[in-house]
Amino acid sequence: MGGMDTYRIVADGDWRLYHPSEVPKGWRMVGTIYSEKHGLTGALGRSSTGLYGMFRFGELRGLDQGVVAAALLRDRLLATKRASRP
Repeated sequence: MGGMDTYRIVADGDWRLYHPSEVPKGWRMVGTIYSEKHGLTGALGRSSTGLYGMFRFGELRGLDQGVVAAALLRDRLLATKRASRP
């Protein structure tokens, strides 16, 4: 069941739906993230060291950092495209 995951990120997504508790020290919430491989949505957080993780109701999951970077770029490009429409 290996293989690379695909993430869908919404940078302004309501992360509080998936992490309603206090943000851990050294982390900031970025938005929401969906893992196609696992069929899970969670809050996307970034640590003070620059690593991304998925928070789901108190659990922190590690993420493939390169795939997160590509998904963030894709989200920014889509947001720019939406904003430029008349």
